[in-house]
Amino acid sequence: MSDKVEDFLYQAHNEGIWKEVLDESKRLEDSGKRFYSYGDKIEAAYNIVKTKKESYESKHLDKKRRSIKR
Repeated sequence: MSDKVEDFLYQAHNEGIWKEVLDESKRLEDSGKRFYSYGDKIEAAYNIVKTKKESYESKHLDKKRRSIKR
């Protein structure tokens, strides 16, 4: 496994989205898209999941409630 794959999966694990990233990489493979390497496919999947997550949070979560309460 290349360092690129490990880096993206480690980052996804820390963010709690590693399962979604792996599922998205499977969808990319099934859609017929071609990638130069497995690392490129994982990177694309990570970016898709991250964008979807950020978009969802900005639309559906109140920013005031997302702040840390003490």
